Amino acid sequence: MWISQTLSFFQRLIKIKLIILRLAFDWRTSRPVRFRMFFEQAGGAFLKFGQILSLRHDFIPPAYANELLNLLSRVEPQPWPALREVFIAEIGAPPEKVFRQFDNQPIASASISQVYRAELPGGEMVAVKIQRPGIREVFETDFILASFLGGLLSIFRFFDSFQIQDIVSEFISATRRELDFREELNNSLALLAHSSEHPQTIIPKCYSELSTERVLVSEYMSEILSVETVLERLAVNPGYAVELKERQRINLEDLAYYFVFDIMRQYFIDGFFHADPHPANLFFAPDNHLGYFDFGIIGRAGKNRLDLLRIIYGIAKRDLNFSSRHFLRFAKSAIAKEMELFKQKDRATYDRYVKVLEKLEEIMTDNLHADLEKILAPWYQDQASRDYHHLTSSIVISKMILRARDYSIYLPREIIMFFRALIISDMVALRLAPNFDIMKALNRFFDRYPLGVAEELITARVHEAKLEETVDASAHLSFEELLAQKEAEQEELSLAKERLINLIAAYAEDYQEVRQLLKT
Repeated sequence: MWISQTLSFFQRLIKIKLIILRLAFDWRTSRPVRFRMFFEQAGGAFLKFGQILSLRHDFIPPAYANELLNLLSRVEPQPWPALREVFIAEIGAPPEKVFRQFDNQPIASASISQVYRAELPGGEMVAVKIQRPGIREVFETDFILASFLGGLLSIFRFFDSFQIQDIVSEFISATRRELDFREELNNSLALLAHSSEHPQTIIPKCYSELSTERVLVSEYMSEILSVETVLERLAVNPGYAVELKERQRINLEDLAYYFVFDIMRQYFIDGFFHADPHPANLFFAPDNHLGYFDFGIIGRAGKNRLDLLRIIYGIAKRDLNFSSRHFLRFAKSAIAKEMELFKQKDRATYDRYVKVLEKLEEIMTDNLHADLEKILAPWYQDQASRDYHHLTSSIVISKMILRARDYSIYLPREIIMFFRALIISDMVALRLAPNFDIMKALNRFFDRYPLGVAEELITARVHEAKLEETVDASAHLSFEELLAQKEAEQEELSLAKERLINLIAAYAEDYQEVRQLLKT
């Protein structure tokens, strides 16, 4: 077994090296595009790794992260007999015995699975998602390779040693969850429960009794249009928007605004959101309905979302002081977490540094306020200018994340995931409706959920209670994954101390009062 695994590892390593060499000499293509092409050509788990990296505006330059949003997940389909064997192994019977009709021509093909159309004995049309045979073994080889490359980059300090290991671990953990379709089943059930109160949002129903680790059966959505297809048609025929409005009562401008509203609603109100809403995972239906596919990458809002809600409220209302004040509260809570972890890890060292840390907090508060004003001010200038409407959230959010990192404030993963979802929704909305205004979209959310109402819903944990009834977060965690969670907690303790010591050293160079406190 180990000989086979070693051989697979070196075969993949050689393939990756050849792809890198080929792209390195493609001088006609920009670096961000070549970066994206690497993940597409490497395929396998590296395609997923590229999608994870697109979350990390705090780690890679915005131009590269935004280019990764264009990663294609469509790949050549495998022959039907191989997928049929997977179905039989999982369900215990061939498709022709389970369904009244089964079309063995795939209607979609991605890196992990292929999707087929079928009809249940009761007449319901369904989509049958079947995992590609042997894909788990391929991905496990890529996991080893990614860990090896990540370790190599850390040794040579090509990247921040904290960040690269964190990203590789996140990639492996997220992809292993995605390989278990029971996780996606759970996620779809939660999103379906929440969207029941919002009839304009469509979440396809899943059939639990016919779904397993490698097979997922869900409602087949007829008379729908993939948003990816809509954008492709708009690119060649701008008049297509008028045709959709007349023929199917689909108003692209209205749906652009609703898309941003819905992502905001999922995150802030429900606390559970679709974290990968790219055009291939979205569809429109007649009468202005928006639907979602593929629930493998889902985010859960953390306890910091109240502060984040207030930051975005201030941005929407063009109240810079309000946003700055709550961004500082948000930043302060992030530092407080680091300080508490530092205290747990090394109480004696913490006690020696406590006055220094208090002074750092004071200095950072003043500096952050000034920096945030510089970042947000362009959004409030010359609102009549058409350029204003094309200031995408990607620009401002990326600057905020990178500025926070300068203060050793590492935003929680779920907030980075939400920002990515918001960036995608903004970019898609601008392509659907050229006059789309992100500020107007944010205000539509606050028109439906005024700040006080949203704060009350979040504080009362109304929607979290519903989520806990619907989803069992640890239902399918393996022993290895539970162990990895424990190791991650221990690693976080160690990193907290190292980050704070580095922060103290950096401020000691620039501020005499910090140096003085260190001497006492």
